[in-house]
Parts: sequence; structure tokens; C-alpha cells
Amino acid sequence: MKRRNEAVYSTIEQGICILILLVFVFFSIVSGNQEKNTDSAMFGDINEGWVDEDGQTVDLYDLDLGSHYVTLDISKQNTDGKALCFKSIDTNFKVYASDELIYDYNPEIPRFLGASYGMQFHTIAIPEGSSSLSLYVEPVFTNTPAGIGEITICDEGQYMTNVFKRNLPSFGQGVVTIIIGILFVIAGITGQIVMKSTGIDFISYGIACVMVGFIGLNDTLLLQILTGRPDLIRVTEYMCLVFIPLPALAFFSSTTGETHLKLLTGMFVVCLLDFFLQVGLTIGRLSDYYYLVYISQFIILVSFLIAVVVIVKAIRQGKIKKTLLRSVAWGLGVCLFGTVIDIFRYQFFKSYGNLTFTRLGVLVFTALMGIYLYKDHIDSLKQKQKESTILASEVSAAFAKVIDMKDPYTNGHSERVAKYTAMIAKEMGYDAETVEKYYRIGLLHDVGKVGIRNAVLNKPGKLTDEEYDEIKSHTLKGYEVLKDISVVPELAIGALAHHERHDGNGYPNGLSGDEIPPAARIIAVADSFDAMYSDRKYRKGLDFEKAISRIREASGTQLNPEVVDAFFRLVDKGEIRP
Repeated sequence: MKRRNEAVYSTIEQGICILILLVFVFFSIVSGNQEKNTDSAMFGDINEGWVDEDGQTVDLYDLDLGSHYVTLDISKQNTDGKALCFKSIDTNFKVYASDELIYDYNPEIPRFLGASYGMQFHTIAIPEGSSSLSLYVEPVFTNTPAGIGEITICDEGQYMTNVFKRNLPSFGQGVVTIIIGILFVIAGITGQIVMKSTGIDFISYGIACVMVGFIGLNDTLLLQILTGRPDLIRVTEYMCLVFIPLPALAFFSSTTGETHLKLLTGMFVVCLLDFFLQVGLTIGRLSDYYYLVYISQFIILVSFLIAVVVIVKAIRQGKIKKTLLRSVAWGLGVCLFGTVIDIFRYQFFKSYGNLTFTRLGVLVFTALMGIYLYKDHIDSLKQKQKESTILASEVSAAFAKVIDMKDPYTNGHSERVAKYTAMIAKEMGYDAETVEKYYRIGLLHDVGKVGIRNAVLNKPGKLTDEEYDEIKSHTLKGYEVLKDISVVPELAIGALAHHERHDGNGYPNGLSGDEIPPAARIIAVADSFDAMYSDRKYRKGLDFEKAISRIREASGTQLNPEVVDAFFRLVDKGEIRP
């Protein structure tokens, strides 16, 4: 008990240290000098100043439908060694410097990947001496305007550095989500703990996390920059949206304790049909993933509603744990809240391709499920330990009855010794778990007598030296019987050492003092008292006062003084009485 309390205090102290460290770091960050950008090479946003062929000023971030040719006068700006940098969204374009074509972005995309490349960052070096820049922009899709954003003139290295710095937090969220998903998949496949202790399909949950994480990576555009294949990244995102309803529904259905095989098979067929429909229509140029993504979104919504219905039905039937329900409900609530925020940001602030709060919601959901999984596993281990304890107690009691049946004149001896052992252990300050363990050890202390001949064990007269040696061998025989029980190794030690004496004159090994295991010291007192106080075939038991007097006399020689003191405290309290 003392060691456990010390461990708890140590954990609390370490937690306080970590908390103090985090608070210190936080205040260091918020109170430190903020980095100021004094680099004159950065022109800032140059959305203003562009004019079309009619001489009208245009807003690059809010163009009308169709293609546009716009020009910016840079004759009064020092652009030596600088580049035109911007982000394009589903837009092909050409860049001219002083009416000379310097960049043509019209990627050839494989037919099965669709017509659009999605989003990409560009850095186009401006030739020395250029007086104007012109952009010819043509949207990939006729029903959407050309998409140009974050346009500036600056050092291209500095621009890309800023892009990476700005997107790394979101990129990190996506990577963490993917890693968590992979860990859940690995745990579900190779770690029997996860699947067997909860019954929840965490493999499906892990797959869904990987898909959500990849969608998050796509939104940062860093994958597009690193791979140079924005079209491939874009289509992979669409495919994640196509297939994510299946693992998500599989996970939620598993929380109800049922497989819902027919339901999942139906969703599998729907996802496949959606996949072949989108690929077929895109390859046939009848449509594009860009337009068909709404089918995937609709199926995701339907799968979410189905999951809600399944969970509500399970709640009514009492098939879902309350702790799991709370985790799922809070997790879904946070995810939904994050999604609503991102939709609001997109509608009112044009944060195109930014799912920061949705990803945060998924991470919170994952954390909640991780906490639930940990607690559920701990509860499962505690339940198994409780069941094992009950089983051990019942088996020990049954075995004790078999022992006492060998000698009807000592019937109940094992039970009484176990009872006294537990009482003394409790009086000496042992915790409840140890007291229970010592009780079971006391029950089986004489198990070796099963191997003693009845003629010797039940002999009414005086034993010969050979017969006495045979009787004494019950300690070794008991040890042999119990030594392979690894759950409670002290069972064997108690059977072996309960006839050792404090002065070293006992058997079988002549141990003395603290060399004798604690359980055996206590059993020795309990066994001696019951042996003297109980009737035997060859003699009548001593009266109570005489028996406890003999115990006092044996203190320090045969019996451990501390245990004897605890025994007499119980006598004084009246807990051990005639």
C-alpha cells in the first residue's frame, strides 16, 4: 500500500512539473518579441492594378465566367531577381512579360484522372527589364470562374518558404491523423487486445482516419508541391470520399455490438457503384469528378444518418455501453461543429480548401476513442482479474475440502487456518488484496497431505521416526503440487515453509527469522493455534486459555514475535475467542 501511494504521489509530482513547463513555454511564446517582416523584396499582395483589354480594372480574386487577359504595369518596380508567385485553382493560364510568353501552364492530364488538376502553387521568374506582366487565364470548367489567389511579386524561395510555414500546422494535423489511423489498423490486425477487449472494429476506424488525414493533406497543397502531380492528389482525394462511407459505417455499427453484415454489404455495393459511375462518366467525358463529388457527399450523409439510426436502435435495446455512447456522441459533435465552422469560413471568407477545424474535430474524436479504448481495456482487465480471483478462491476452497476429507478428525482445519491467517494479516496492516491472497494460501497449506498414506496420517498412536518423516514430507509434496501455479506463486511457498521455526529449528529447510516468507510466518501461528485447540483422533484439544498460553510461550522460538503480537491483539479485541 505504501509503495502504491508513493507511486501515485510521484506521478502527480511529475504531472505538476510537466504542467508548469508547458505553462512557462506558453507564456514565453505569447510574451516574446514577434518576428517582423522587414524584407523589402516582398511586394505584398498585387491583386490591385490589373486591367483587362478594355482598360477596365479587374479583381483577380473575383473574375467573371470565361477566359480573361489582364495586364499589370511593373515599369516602376524593381523586379530584378524576383518572381510572380500565386496559387491557381482549376485554371489553365499563360504568363507574358512585356508581351513575351514566359510560362504556359496547361497540364496534360490522363483521361481517367479527369479534366482538372485541382490546386497548385506557381513561381515564375520575371525576366530582367520587364515593364509589364500579363495573364491569360482560362477556367477548366465553363461554369466556374478562373481561380487565382495569393498573388505577389517576391523572391520565389521566400514565397515557398512562407507557403510551407503557413501550411505546416495543417499538414501536421493530416500526418498525425494518418499515423493514428495506421496505428489503429495495426492494433486491430496484430494486437488482439483492441479487438477482443472491446469488440469494436478499430481496423475500419483506422482506415477512415487515414482517408480523412489524406484529405487534409490535399487541402494544404504541400503534397502537390512535393510530388508535382496535383491532378493525382486531387483524384485520390475524390476516391477517399467515394470509399470513406464504408469503414465509417462499419466502425459505428460495431459500437452497437453487432456486425450488421447485410447493411455493410449494401454500403459496399453502393460505394463500388459510385466508384464505377464516376470513373466511367469521367473517362467518357460525360462528366467529371469535380461535378460528381456531390454524389459521394450525399452517400456520406446517408451513411451518417444510417449510423445514427443504428446507434439509436442499439441504445433503445440496451446494446451499447454508456461510456462508449458518450465518447461517440461527443466525438461526432466535435467533428460536426468543426465541419460547420469550415463551411461557414468557406461561404463567408472564401477559405477554399481549408478544413482545419474539421481535422481538429477528427483528432479530438480520435483522442476520445483512444481514451475510451484505454479505459475499456483497463476495466476488462479488472473484470478478468476479479473473475480469476473468484475462481481461485472457489478452487482453493474445493481443494481444501479434499484435503480435510483425508482426515475426518481434522475436518475444517484448512478453512479455520485460512480464516485466522486472514484475520492476522489484516491486523498487521496488509491491504485487502494481500489478505485475500494469504487466505487462499492458508486454505492450501496442507495440500501435501493428500500424498501421505492414510495409515500414517490417521494413525491413533505414536508415530515412528519413519512415519514422522513421512508426515513432514507433506511440505515438500505440497510445494511440488503448487509450484507451477504462476498466478499466485506464494501458494507453493506457504505450503513449503509453514513448519519453519523462527529459531531455525523447523523443517524442511531450517529457515529462521526474516528468511521465512511472511505468509508462512502467519500461517505457522494460525496452524499452531488450531492444531492445539482442535480435537484430534489421538487426543482432545486444549482449552482456549491453555492454547493461547502455548502460543505466547512459543513466541520468539517457534513462532514469529510480530505475528504473535498481532494474534494477541485479536484475542484482546475478542475477534479470536472460545
